[in-house]
Amino acid sequence: MRAQFPSGWSRLRISPNNLNLANTLPVGQSFLWHRRILASDTGGCREEFSRAVDDPPRVLFMRQTETDLWYTSLYPANQTRPNDDVDLPWIMDYFQLERHPSLEDLFADWRKRDPKLFGVAEVGSRAQGVRVLRQDPWECLIAFITSTNNHIPRITSLLHRLTHTFGRPVVIDDMDDGTLSYHLFPAAHEFGSELEHQLRNMGFGYRARFLESTLETLRARYGSQPGVIEAGLRDLRAADVGLARDELIQLMGVGRKVADCVLLMSLDKSSIIPIDTHMLAVASRHPSFPHRLRNKAMSAQAYDEVQTFLQDKWGPMGGWCQAVVFAVDLKERPTPEDKSPTGPEVKLEAVPEIDTAAISSIEHKETSTTKVQRKRRIFEGAAVVRHSTQTKRTRNSSTMMFKASTETLVATKVKGEDDMTK
Repeated sequence: MRAQFPSGWSRLRISPNNLNLANTLPVGQSFLWHRRILASDTGGCREEFSRAVDDPPRVLFMRQTETDLWYTSLYPANQTRPNDDVDLPWIMDYFQLERHPSLEDLFADWRKRDPKLFGVAEVGSRAQGVRVLRQDPWECLIAFITSTNNHIPRITSLLHRLTHTFGRPVVIDDMDDGTLSYHLFPAAHEFGSELEHQLRNMGFGYRARFLESTLETLRARYGSQPGVIEAGLRDLRAADVGLARDELIQLMGVGRKVADCVLLMSLDKSSIIPIDTHMLAVASRHPSFPHRLRNKAMSAQAYDEVQTFLQDKWGPMGGWCQAVVFAVDLKERPTPEDKSPTGPEVKLEAVPEIDTAAISSIEHKETSTTKVQRKRRIFEGAAVVRHSTQTKRTRNSSTMMFKASTETLVATKVKGEDDMTK
């Protein structure tokens, strides 16, 4: 049973201006946090965030006031709570509070570097206290492969489903308004055979093939023993950006944008700015943005040029600046209520899907990537979007025509990131 608030909780003195849980956790960086609105304003706290974490296995709970971050943990019944506070070091690392202790200093630096765009931006409450998370690279990689051509509520639901199917159970939390079962994110060695089939049945669609292929490639690269894949990915934190990105892009389902998200949010590459049509629109507002790039379709060259332009304006912490700018422009919040063990109960929009049966019937053999192919592997989602649109328009066409378009999709090694095709 969890400790009573606030007597059994610990606290970290920190302002929401320097870390704001509501602006950081549910906005598309990490997808396994449960967000629960409290029945009453308890000690200045209006909501609670929780998730299962490892080493040792437990559930971490966090609440926030105008002056403090409160936290506590719930351990399995058969596990003894350690004498030392293991939660505070986890929080400090996850939110990068020691590496980057002052967001105010970062904001001042961005305003000085970019007075014409960031310097005049209205950074309101929605961008208050936004931080880039330092996530586990294995979880981050799987999450962003899942995110291709997807939206936050659906990504959240899929990843909770994945965790409850393959991950180890930790505790069941009894609350006044129900119970919630927590599971650890599954380790790489916990996935068995026929993964693609299982993931398709769970709703992952064409992304199921990407995830199975990625796991096979990582096992061939690092081995299949427990922990070796996770350790191998963590080692990329010390690697050069180019090398780390190249290692990621070799994985099926990982193009330039997904690779850059993983680099920024788990591999300590703070200067990396993931580019999509949204960030292209942001860059286009800058007075000095090259005219030839305005309204230009996304391509490998455009991606590089837009990223270089923004990195030059925002400096070595450009990825963090991008997170703030993204929060400023975010139009809708994910639903705050989250009591379901499979993620928020939301009505999902209709998402165009590819006929997975037709794709499965085609034998796809991975080949070694040439330098020319590698240059083409960066922007893969546009092809998926075009294919989905075409499928919708030709729903009543012959089966032969559909299979032909599907074969084209597979032959071009489409892997599904927004606005990108390799």
